[in-house]
Amino acid sequence: MKPARSELIRKILLELDGRPSSIYDILYSLSDYVDPRKTRLPKLLKAMENDGLVVSALQPGPLGPYRRIYELGPEAENHLRNNLKNSIETILHFYNAYRQANPQKLFNFPEENRQRRVMGRILYAAFPHLKANDLDIIRNLLLKSKESRVSIAGSDLILEKTGISYDLVGKDITKLNVDSKTFSEIILNGLTPLDKLPAAIEECKRVLTRRGQLRILAPFTFFNEPEKPNLEEFLRITSNELFPELGVVEGNRIKKVIEHYFPNSQVYETSLGEVIFCAIKS
Repeated sequence: MKPARSELIRKILLELDGRPSSIYDILYSLSDYVDPRKTRLPKLLKAMENDGLVVSALQPGPLGPYRRIYELGPEAENHLRNNLKNSIETILHFYNAYRQANPQKLFNFPEENRQRRVMGRILYAAFPHLKANDLDIIRNLLLKSKESRVSIAGSDLILEKTGISYDLVGKDITKLNVDSKTFSEIILNGLTPLDKLPAAIEECKRVLTRRGQLRILAPFTFFNEPEKPNLEEFLRITSNELFPELGVVEGNRIKKVIEHYFPNSQVYETSLGEVIFCAIKS
């Protein structure tokens, strides 16, 4: 069975990392992955060169004849980086499934207070953008509110044909097109990039009414420092630093930012291991 094209490309790039090679060197190192007719690799390398994944040049061989030598191209690093991101997304998928199949507390947080009925307007925002599962959350917000619609910050493309009643108050959570003290509750599903987080929290505080509540849902949050290197440490460091859009956050850093703007704040954990940062405007 021939391997997938994407798998061959990944193997070739890893083989060429720091080691320029001829097609014969590559073929030998990937003997378990390339078909024995040896017709696949030249076409693939040509396509990779067109995509900027590899570059090549004719160079003298050790015995005289010229050979075409391949090395990493300008797009190779981005390609491998995307492969890493996809792999981490897959790991997080199974990690989340494991937590849901084995519900238990990960952190020693107090129990969450019973939610009160919202009496005013609600603002909802999701990061990096609204997804299908956000629609159910929005519908439930409308059920517990006396308002007939919810306000949205960010892109509203997924909402346009759902029949959900909403209004758009801005594309950027740090600059909302509403007056101060507008919302009784703000729900953020996920987090903005860390460099924008203080401005986002400050803007949320501005538009909240007195005693208004900010709730931040964080699916993958880490608080405890691992005692030794493990999969958890790899996920938290790699995802947090390289791929913040995956939603893996350092809980203590987020907690510190929220406490700066909201002295009245707490952290809770759901039965599925999801962390909720909750703050009330005094």
